[in-house]
Amino acid sequence: MTFTWRAGLAACATVLLGATGVVAASTSGAAAAGNRFRTVTDFDPGWLFHYGDAVGASAASYADGSWRKVSVPHDWSIEGPNPPANPFSQSAPSTGRGGYLPSGIGWYRKHFSLAGVPATRRVFIEFDGVMANASVYVNGTLVGTHPYGYTGFRYDITSAVTPGDADNVIAVKTDTTQQPAERFYTGAGIYRDVRLVATDPVHVDQWATYVTTPNATGVHAQTTVVNSGGTAADVSVRGVLTDPDGTALAPVTTAVRSIAAGASAVFGYDLPVSHPKLWDLQHPNLYSLTTEVNVGGATVDDDITPVGIRSLTFSASTGMSLNGKTVKFQGVALHQDYHGLGMAVPQRAMQRRLAELKALGVNAIRTAHDPPSPAFLDLTDRMGFLVLDEFFDVWTAHKYADAGDYATYFNKTASTPTGTPAVPGATGSVPWYQVDETSIVMRDRNHPSVAMYSTGNEIRDSLATRTPLLTRMVSIAHAADPGRPVTQALFRPGDSGDVTGATRTIVDVFGGNYRPDDVIQAMGMSPARPGLFTEIGTATSNWTTVKNNPGVTGLFVWTGAAYLGEADGLWPNAESSFGLIDGVGTVRPIGYSWQAAWGAPATAPPATGSTAAKVLLTPDHSSVSTDHNDISYVRATVADSSGRVVTGSSAPITFTVSGPGVLVAVDSGSPAQESFRGTQRKAFQGIAYALIRATGSGAITVTASAAGLTLGTTSLSGTTAPFVPCSGSCD
Repeated sequence: MTFTWRAGLAACATVLLGATGVVAASTSGAAAAGNRFRTVTDFDPGWLFHYGDAVGASAASYADGSWRKVSVPHDWSIEGPNPPANPFSQSAPSTGRGGYLPSGIGWYRKHFSLAGVPATRRVFIEFDGVMANASVYVNGTLVGTHPYGYTGFRYDITSAVTPGDADNVIAVKTDTTQQPAERFYTGAGIYRDVRLVATDPVHVDQWATYVTTPNATGVHAQTTVVNSGGTAADVSVRGVLTDPDGTALAPVTTAVRSIAAGASAVFGYDLPVSHPKLWDLQHPNLYSLTTEVNVGGATVDDDITPVGIRSLTFSASTGMSLNGKTVKFQGVALHQDYHGLGMAVPQRAMQRRLAELKALGVNAIRTAHDPPSPAFLDLTDRMGFLVLDEFFDVWTAHKYADAGDYATYFNKTASTPTGTPAVPGATGSVPWYQVDETSIVMRDRNHPSVAMYSTGNEIRDSLATRTPLLTRMVSIAHAADPGRPVTQALFRPGDSGDVTGATRTIVDVFGGNYRPDDVIQAMGMSPARPGLFTEIGTATSNWTTVKNNPGVTGLFVWTGAAYLGEADGLWPNAESSFGLIDGVGTVRPIGYSWQAAWGAPATAPPATGSTAAKVLLTPDHSSVSTDHNDISYVRATVADSSGRVVTGSSAPITFTVSGPGVLVAVDSGSPAQESFRGTQRKAFQGIAYALIRATGSGAITVTASAAGLTLGTTSLSGTTAPFVPCSGSCD
């Protein structure tokens, strides 16, 4: 079997708010151009938060003056209801599987006006992820509910808002009360980005732009334009492709089509590219496609899609090829928490972790066990990683007695509006799993880093239950993203009937956890399939097995980094012992072993000392921005007189910050429960961290003190410049 997919990048550019309040695209180079016709506003600043239920908080007139001011992304669980008090509790309903951290109800409210937005525009609110069971109200009107915390959604709030200078209020109730909710830490609150989008009534629909590169000499694009106006419109689409150096190529304009009021139409067109700069792991070149919607000759809307030109081929005999060259997944599985930051993660922190893993030879990430944020995929595109994009950890059956996990919603009829595009091939009501899968695939299908989809992890439903569900999920993925392969991280496939049963022929790539012999057996059966070790232990001998089997596309080690949760019975530890690196990025011995196995340039741990004498402070960056996507990791090292780390020290280190900066969190690699807020953190193996963000421009001074040791000090430069993600090997 041979499976080929060629395509581009994300269907919507993430936006950031600069110091002047001007919206700008978060992408650099060719993709840096912002929207000129639709308005995309960063909606992350200026929220109010209340822990616990609040009767009447959905109403516009509710008195919220005493609520706490926050910006989103915000994870209230990692900080607890009363920061800096320690939020961990051995009796937490989340149990050790959820990291012994708090759960419950949290409310968010935000006041805003539509000053400057024409009253004729359609207004949408977009959430990249809310944990969990979100209920969204605008001026007291319930506009939608969304249970799954890992998928994005968008609501049309045009009829609920008041145009002009009037005060509008959006209120969001989040509810993680039902516990245990997962086998690992999930966080709580509006933990991903939010945007307010205003468009002309005739506009590109949600996640509707789809870009493929059927050959290396051109780009094929299609998009759906919807007419929300009251009369028919004569519409054409104009596509402009800009190369990685910022040079615009010759535009292409489609024929005019009439779209009736309330209807939509699909436009397709091809853009030739001479001498394309291909996207690959070493040179992740990105183009940018601007799709303009023209009505009666005037441009009324535009959609920006970063594009990576590359081919990815899967074969039962030769495995995986990228741009015609054999490559294997040198992968790790990653959960989505970042230790002291929880689930509300600045892109700089994601970038730092990916750079650390890349230095170990990692070229692929499996998003265990739920879809990642758009901000994360933006970085994997830029930095040259491949991604196994996973949908769910459970289907209809709970793995444990976790009444709050996704099995509660999987087959439940979705409420309307769903906040997502229509499910392919569906009529009438649909279950949530089909809604969520559709949103994942349509949102992520243009990312060149996304290599394939995984429908689930170690699903415990019976084979008879799984077979029709898997068939439907594969059909949805192929309908929304024709050509990109689908796999599943199977649980004991030989014992569960997957090797000899229908599963083997339903999936495009046969994946299995911890059973390489089962995968290899299934690959060799007719019709043959490529294989993948979707999850494997840390023994580097597994890499030899991958190399010796050409049809095996690679492996994903459990795990890339330590994560909170999966710690039942481990109190006072709140995390498991897995990870090539710990929660703050220190490489563990097994990480160096895999670095050697994968042939990456060798690195080594720092020299160690014996007698603690001082604290040394080292920032990972010399400057830090007020942008919520930026953060500086300032490492405090308990050192001897020669500057060598004293790994036996667990001295409490107290941090202070002066100047235009704020201490976001304190952290270390310790698995033991200890508050991440406040000003003090015990060193773990001689190291602790202060996580700093700027509050303005100027010099920021950070000091760290510990009893009996010479204090350390360092300076950062605070800036109001927007954070710009790096490309290639960085950080």
